[in-house]
Amino acid sequence: MLFPLVAALLGSAVKVYSFERIIGGEECVPNSQPWQVAIYFFDKFMCGGVLINESWVLTAAHCNLSNIQIRLGEHNLKIHEGTEQFTYAAKICPHGDYNMTTYNHDIMLLKLASPATVTDYVQTISLCSSDSMEEGANCLISGWGTTTSPEETYPEVLQCLNITVFSDDDCRRFYGDSITENMFCAGVLEGGKDSCQGDSGGPLVCGSQLCGIISWGDPICGQENKPGVYTKVSNYLEWISNVIDTEDPDICRGV
Repeated sequence: MLFPLVAALLGSAVKVYSFERIIGGEECVPNSQPWQVAIYFFDKFMCGGVLINESWVLTAAHCNLSNIQIRLGEHNLKIHEGTEQFTYAAKICPHGDYNMTTYNHDIMLLKLASPATVTDYVQTISLCSSDSMEEGANCLISGWGTTTSPEETYPEVLQCLNITVFSDDDCRRFYGDSITENMFCAGVLEGGKDSCQGDSGGPLVCGSQLCGIISWGDPICGQENKPGVYTKVSNYLEWISNVIDTEDPDICRGV
């Protein structure tokens, strides 16, 4: 069973806010991930996202909702820190071939209603080229997803975790034919360190480049030989450029 890493919408899971960690991670140095975006459905936190230029956020297609609110410059979601910028998604552009069963092409662009102002706390990140991410690369994920699994405990502050990129062969050994050419796996073989529900759409950064979008994983996060699965950003550079340049009405809808 494939399980998207979006936060529970209707409160079926217990949400206990604490300073515990993303599974196996730790609190990020405040504002050390200035491209990190918090995506809300009305006033409910749902997904992560990534600011790739002043007007566009990249996230997962399974985070496709109406009334998307965008929060930039966040660290602690429960208090006002004076670093935040708030706007909403004026256009929502999921990949046209996104498959909600297999999570293939799990990628989406959001056009901001008002451009972000670049500050020390809000910055863009460059995209990963095809040769920038190799097996064994040490990369960093971040998000406000649950720090426990299967019970859900959502942190107030942004969590960071260093994980390793696995080979395509290893990834298919873990998940079989569920892995497409547009996906890759990252984590640790022994488990205990993973992205989880609520981290969907957030960044996997290798060096200083955005190489992955948090997508899906096993329903119980952090298991041995069950790493997280990520959308491979380098496969979508042309698609991203085309959407930003044209705002193709066959792909994008206004809200």
